[in-house]
Amino acid sequence: MSAPPGTPVWLAVVAPSCPAGTPESSPTSTDTGLPDCILWQVEIRIPPGHQGYTGIQVNAAGVPIVPTAKSPYPWFTGDNDELDYPYDREVHADVKLYTFNTGTYVHAWQCRFLYTPVSVLKSSAAIITPKLSAADLARLTS
Repeated sequence: MSAPPGTPVWLAVVAPSCPAGTPESSPTSTDTGLPDCILWQVEIRIPPGHQGYTGIQVNAAGVPIVPTAKSPYPWFTGDNDELDYPYDREVHADVKLYTFNTGTYVHAWQCRFLYTPVSVLKSSAAIITPKLSAADLARLTS
């Protein structure tokens, strides 16, 4: 599932990195900056070069949520992979990315989160997006 039609969706992009020699038992932690929200989808890009020496997980309140704690191996590993996971649940502002790297080079990932802040869903205010022509936009920005 994804956000219901008409629901405003935000995008957060986070690019964690992990030093070489970081064991799975002592991973790095990167805050995502997400507010209390409905997390619709998580997208993780594992660039070429990781060769299975690295792992990443999305964690909320100390529990792996993507992949889930029930997974046989709660880490995503790979090389040159694009992973898309629908989540469709509420999370609080404590979502972190944990990473490990048993290789010899620093590695990074690109992560995207599609979400809607809970405060927007509970608001009775309307969100209005005006349609502006190029001339209107030029006048407003000059």
